[in-house]
Amino acid sequence: MTTAAPTVAPPLNTHLAEALDAGYELVLMLADGFDDTTAFEAPEGHMPLAWFLGHLACAKDYFSTIHQGHEKAVTEEFSDNFADGADTNFTIVPPLDEMLRIYRETHRTIRDFVLEMSPEDFTRKTPVFPDENMGEYAERFRTLGQALALTQMHDSFHAGQMAKLRIALGMESPV
Repeated sequence: MTTAAPTVAPPLNTHLAEALDAGYELVLMLADGFDDTTAFEAPEGHMPLAWFLGHLACAKDYFSTIHQGHEKAVTEEFSDNFADGADTNFTIVPPLDEMLRIYRETHRTIRDFVLEMSPEDFTRKTPVFPDENMGEYAERFRTLGQALALTQMHDSFHAGQMAKLRIALGMESPV
């Protein structure tokens, strides 16, 4: 009896998954040390940690719905609450552990997908035109390769803001 050899992702796919993980792991590192109270605190000019986690999870979930064809992993209420950040209602935000779980799951969905992509996938356009609420980013989300790059950079961009939040709250920042 023979067993099939485990599938090994092509080097490019592995590289892209590792690049995607870099921003993700940075976000998790910056979330360390927060609790259900501090996750909702933010001095003037900053958003609280809970917003960053919800916003990033929504972005990853949006990627999965338009490029992978997945059903939404978050509720419409959750998505509306975090998508743009302007009108977030923090009275309906789940506890920190739940926010972290949602963020981890939405990341894992994309990561697993990246490992299985073919070279042709990078130029594949989404059958659904990106939401006009994305403004200038809508066109950059049109092909799978562009959306993947933007999603990876999105985590890293907000990680920088999270580092500033930690400092503003009197916490050390690992970056």
